[in-house]
Amino acid sequence: MNIIQEMFFSLFILTVSQNVTAKSIIAGYSPGICSMPVINETNCLNDELLQNVLLSNSIECARTCRTGDSKTCYYKFVIERYPVNGYACNLCIPNITNSLCADCQCVPGDGTQRMALTVNRMIPGPSIQVCQGDYVVVDVVNLLASDSVTIHWHGIFQQGSPHYDGVPHLTQCPILMHDTFRYQFFANNYGTHMWHAHTAAQKLDGIFGSFIVREPIENELYSNLYDFDLANHIIIANDWFKEESTARFPGRRAGAVRQIADSFLINGKGRFIDSSGVTTNIPFEMITVDANQRYRFRFINSFCTSCAAELIVENHNLTVIASDGQFLKPEVVDSIVSLAGERYDFIINADREPGAYWIQLRGLDECIHNRVQQLAILQYEGASTTLYTDEPTHDNPLTSGIVLDMAANNCNVSFPDQICGNKLNHALPIDSDILKKKPDVKLFLTIGSYNYKPKELFTPNTYKSFIVPSPNITSITMLNNIISISPSSPPLSQLQNISPDIICNAENLPSNCNSKAPCSCIHLIKIPLNSIVEIIMIDGFDTNILRHPFHMHGFVFYVMAMGQPLGPITKTNIKMTEEYFKELDDNNQIERNFVSPPAKDTLPIPNNGYAILRFRANNPGYWLFHCHQIFHALTGMEVTLQVGEPSDIPETPKNFPRCGNFKPAIEF
Repeated sequence: MNIIQEMFFSLFILTVSQNVTAKSIIAGYSPGICSMPVINETNCLNDELLQNVLLSNSIECARTCRTGDSKTCYYKFVIERYPVNGYACNLCIPNITNSLCADCQCVPGDGTQRMALTVNRMIPGPSIQVCQGDYVVVDVVNLLASDSVTIHWHGIFQQGSPHYDGVPHLTQCPILMHDTFRYQFFANNYGTHMWHAHTAAQKLDGIFGSFIVREPIENELYSNLYDFDLANHIIIANDWFKEESTARFPGRRAGAVRQIADSFLINGKGRFIDSSGVTTNIPFEMITVDANQRYRFRFINSFCTSCAAELIVENHNLTVIASDGQFLKPEVVDSIVSLAGERYDFIINADREPGAYWIQLRGLDECIHNRVQQLAILQYEGASTTLYTDEPTHDNPLTSGIVLDMAANNCNVSFPDQICGNKLNHALPIDSDILKKKPDVKLFLTIGSYNYKPKELFTPNTYKSFIVPSPNITSITMLNNIISISPSSPPLSQLQNISPDIICNAENLPSNCNSKAPCSCIHLIKIPLNSIVEIIMIDGFDTNILRHPFHMHGFVFYVMAMGQPLGPITKTNIKMTEEYFKELDDNNQIERNFVSPPAKDTLPIPNNGYAILRFRANNPGYWLFHCHQIFHALTGMEVTLQVGEPSDIPETPKNFPRCGNFKPAIEF
């Protein structure tokens, strides 16, 4: 790179401190006087760091990466219920984006007051930024008064450390209130990742953050395309309710009856416009650049609901170089559509007239009808802070231009202004076995839902999971007609405590299940170690809007094919079925990419379409594969992939917590 990356943090601090006033002028927000100093290395120290000189803090770990230079990076996450736009915001407003450690404890959100779940009194939580090969240690302290919690490291393979993947009752016991759990693992796969709560809907209430693993500088594939890869050039977007998520789950029959976002946040803040047109006065997020420099940006979609969103940077095209930590052959686009859990790396060339430009995050799919959007600002350093154009709205958006949309409608048709997943190509050599004609294992997974009748749902002594997406409809979500339930104990550490009678898959259903109604059981599929696995995802969901983003733990997969042969569901066409797909495949109408399929770990499945995924099952463990729309996962749209036999799985760490159902004999 032309300018050494060691300078990025000092530039980061300087840039932000110079623009606090500019933010206030643009947004009309008066932050008051903050008694907290600008953060520095001393602020980032805690008792563990002070006592152990072998540990590195967050600032030391966010560095230029070089081969052979590894550190043990320590973080402390304190989770608590905390007010948004509370009293701390009378003193100051956060003056550092994606803070590497805590600052002034103001959580602005979108300006509406509500309670949230925070990590170190921040939303997003602390940004983990390390080098490939670093050892990461995170102490998670649960100060929630009534909830347990786990943290999943989304995108980290956890090769050799499956017990720290952070899935409750699958890889670990949940962290109970006032307890601390220590996660420790190697950050061996580089890329733009994230971390988030994997318990209930806690991610939606604020427990999430960025996790960046940089490769050694001499190995950076596209380092010639950009000058800077800065700590504060992360854009992390999340969807947001005006109330805690527990108020929306399982759902109401009046009022806010759906689990649709009320607003979006960009780097933890934004504005909310209520039904009467009143706007909150939180400053827009501002990201600064120097003229005529090229910057690598990292965009993280931390959504939880079923909305998609389109990211547009006014008058600047985006050169996309990676998705989900996997390099792509560069594609120059004007906007990117993403869904929950996806990440994209892109390059912006700051070669426009110096000034201030809008960044728009515009809601799509189910967020179209209530016109959800959020804005931020791309500010050229030293230039005017006056925006070139009027504030864009959902109905009068910035120009989309060429759109990258992995699972757009009609991806089977060629449009000059649309790039779908089937047109992307991986940038690095691919395991030749992935590209062979036939895989070792082929799985069909059909996405579906089931609408309960009240007499089915509310039977005495039955407690079925459900959501209420609209009045008078009570439904659940599933794969292959199975509602997956959680085991009471993690099979990784307590396999002997799980009854085999409640484990199932499409070929092995419990005796109490029938074909007329969905079956509730632990949906588990065994996969031989080191086999090449092909998963064919088929969207049989009865809607013409939803696209389900599926995330795989422990692996990346190659997208061999995807499409929408029937188009969106209408009154005149039928929905996709496994039988129809097999007919197309048998007639050679499904074309797979056997040359350079793109790799991802989170993929939206085309509405009323299909996606074909392949991966090598070389990471033994129990790995979740699930819809990343959180309410769908909560009602059963997931499956566990058991890779290898229990003897292949790494040993359980010493003193690992145990949990389960405890029913001693009744004694008088």
